[in-house]
Order: sequence, then C-alpha cells, then structure tokens
Amino acid sequence: MAGYDKFTLPEVINQFNVYDGDGNRHIGITGEMSLAEIKNIMASVSGSGISGSYNVPVVGHFESITQEIPFRTLYVNIAELLNPMKLQTFNIRGAIQATNISTGAAKIVGFRYLLKGRSSGLNPGNLNNGEVMGTKVPIEVTYVLIEIGGKPFFELDKVNGVYRVDGKDLLAEVRRLC
Repeated sequence: MAGYDKFTLPEVINQFNVYDGDGNRHIGITGEMSLAEIKNIMASVSGSGISGSYNVPVVGHFESITQEIPFRTLYVNIAELLNPMKLQTFNIRGAIQATNISTGAAKIVGFRYLLKGRSSGLNPGNLNNGEVMGTKVPIEVTYVLIEIGGKPFFELDKVNGVYRVDGKDLLAEVRRLC
C-alpha cells in the first residue's frame, strides 16, 4: 500500500478493526470510535520587552490523554481490560480510501493507531430493549503511535521521553542537553 502524495485525496475510512497487544481482534467494538485528543501543555510567557503575554506549547509535554474503548454491550471479555495494574495495548488498524486526483483511480492507504495505557474505570452504558448498551472502558494513555501508509506520522511515549512528528525526533536536543 502506497502512502499519500500531493496527488492523493483522502476520502473515508473504509474499515477498521481493534486488536489487543497479542494480535487478537476485539469482538464487540462498536462501529464508531472517537480517537483521543492530544493536547500540548501550554506555558504563559510575559515580562520585560513583551507587550502583554502569549502561550507557547512546551515541546514534548502533553496533558492527560484518555482513550475510550467503546463496546456494544457489557460482556465478560471486557473484565480483563479493567485491571489498572496491567498495561493494556490497543492496535487499531484501518484502511483509508483515497483517490489519485491526477488519474482518478481509487487507492487504499493503511492507517494504524497504537496506544498503551492502563484502565481508569468503566462506563457500563445504558439499558434499553433492543438497543446496544454503549459500554466504554477509558484508558489513561502513556504511549501513542499513528502511522499512515506505513510511515510514522506521530509518536509519543510519555514514560520514556519520546516525541516524534513525521519521523523527526523533537526531543533529541533536550535529551542531549539533559
């Protein structure tokens, strides 16, 4: 699967699946999954020679990241995810459908969203006859990797001080100096 280029128009997620760290597919994931918001920690800068103040992102420092893993219903296989002492791994793989704008041909580009963290609770969901429950397991994320077309797009490892964007190590100089 080729990656994106300047002639690629990404269109839709054709399909996705959620796997655990052992490569087993999680059955029961709902048809829609919101990906966690990743926000830099911001610092306010003010003082002599600055007219007022402004905020800057602190490179490599991020707010808490919570990823909710959604399930159709509460079921026994979810119990293994609830142990806050165990690091959980989720490997979400998808197929992005795209069009080459110069040729009009369709193409499929791989998408991967890998995260690691520990369970921070359980939202059992709702009970309604003939409806899904909407069970959710929130994970406090310490590692995120996003790949598009097999190429690293974003990587953050909070525990080991790794922060890469488009393959570039943004903390290399910080590690060298510290």
